[in-house]
Amino acid sequence: KQILVLGLDGAGKTSVLHCLATNHVKHSVAPTEGFNAICVSTEESQMEFLEIGGSESLRSYWKMYLPKVLLLVYVVDSADHARLPMAKQLLHQLIQNNSTLPVVVLANKQDLEGAYCITDIHDALALSDIGDERKMFLIGTHVAEDGSEISSSMKDAKELIAQLVLETQ
Repeated sequence: KQILVLGLDGAGKTSVLHCLATNHVKHSVAPTEGFNAICVSTEESQMEFLEIGGSESLRSYWKMYLPKVLLLVYVVDSADHARLPMAKQLLHQLIQNNSTLPVVVLANKQDLEGAYCITDIHDALALSDIGDERKMFLIGTHVAEDGSEISSSMKDAKELIAQLVLETQ
C-alpha cells in the first residue's frame, strides 16, 4: 500500500517528497516526467510514496492508482492563484468516488510573497464540500533554502502522514 502524491505541475511535489525522505531541502526545478517513488522510514513504519507528475498528459494516470493507496497527499502552490480553480476541480474529480480515502492537502510555498493563507486555500479548493466521513487535513508548508533543515510545517506534515498510515493499515 502506497501514499499517492498528486497536484498540478510546479506545485512542489518532488521538493516536498525530498524533504519528507531526507529531512533536508533540495529544490527540484525539472518537472516530474512520469513517476517518482520514494520510501520514507519513521520509527514506527516504512512509508512508500508514489508521486505522479502533474502535467496534463500524466493526469489521466492519477485515477488508476487511487484504489490502491492508503492516503492521498495533494500538493497545491499557494501562490499560483490563477491555477487554484484547476487544482480544485481535479481534486474533487479524484475523490468523488472514494468517500473514505484520507486526504492531506499541502498548501505549499507559503513562504512566497502573495501566497494565499490557509483559510483562503480552504475556500479556493472548496474543501468543506468534500464530505464528513473522510479524514481530511490542510497544512501550510514550504521548503526553505537548499541544504537547510526542513521547516516545522514539513515535520508536522510528515508526522501526520505517518500517523494516518498507522491508523489505516
